[in-house]
Amino acid sequence: MTLSEDIKKLKKKIDTLRPLSKSELLELHKWYEVTYTYHSNALEGNTLSLGETKLVVEDGLTVEGHPISEILEAKNHKEVIQDLIATVQKKNPVTEQLIKKLHKTLIKEIDNETAGKYRKIQVYVTGEEVLPPPASKVPALMKEYWAWFASQKNPDPVLFAAKAQYRFVKIHPFTDGNGRLARVLSNLILMRKGYPLVIIPLVTRQKYLAALHSSNTEAAFIKFFQEITLENMKDYIRMIGKA
Repeated sequence: MTLSEDIKKLKKKIDTLRPLSKSELLELHKWYEVTYTYHSNALEGNTLSLGETKLVVEDGLTVEGHPISEILEAKNHKEVIQDLIATVQKKNPVTEQLIKKLHKTLIKEIDNETAGKYRKIQVYVTGEEVLPPPASKVPALMKEYWAWFASQKNPDPVLFAAKAQYRFVKIHPFTDGNGRLARVLSNLILMRKGYPLVIIPLVTRQKYLAALHSSNTEAAFIKFFQEITLENMKDYIRMIGKA
């Protein structure tokens, strides 16, 4: 079977295992708050360990030996996950305004000046051969992006989520937080269609960055994202104890 067929098969199985109880959902949300925060931040260079992330996110403690920005990244990311889940539960649409609001939450107290605002400067991405578009082109590119986003009528959710993340990262609309926010955007698309939240694990960082690299095509990233989604779906079934 193809990756798409494997994903659809697992999605049908997940649908038969729902609904989950309130206590199951609560435990899952707590696990995701810590684990998703750890991996997404670590992909961007945050040095908090999984255990340290738990202390910050779940226990509200400050960990010595780390810059305050890393502590704030963990706290803010937890809040973004809570907003993500609330958005899905309320069936609110995914809009430009929502993404700007989530960005503002993501980097609040770290860089309040640029929080929720498209960048005004050139940014550089380590390992990329091609620079992101100049800041002067970002507003027009994001207008095109959101027009494309709105034009997607009943698309395959995984393909849509992969394309949305890839194209968002290529524009790099914000000064900071683009990767984390692009991954949140993918999860908004997936979870609104009943897929479990997808975590890109730190161990796949090199493969993830290679798939996003300018020398690769969108198709390469789609394949990577399908593989990661499939593994996350298998993990989700195991976690709810119904494998």
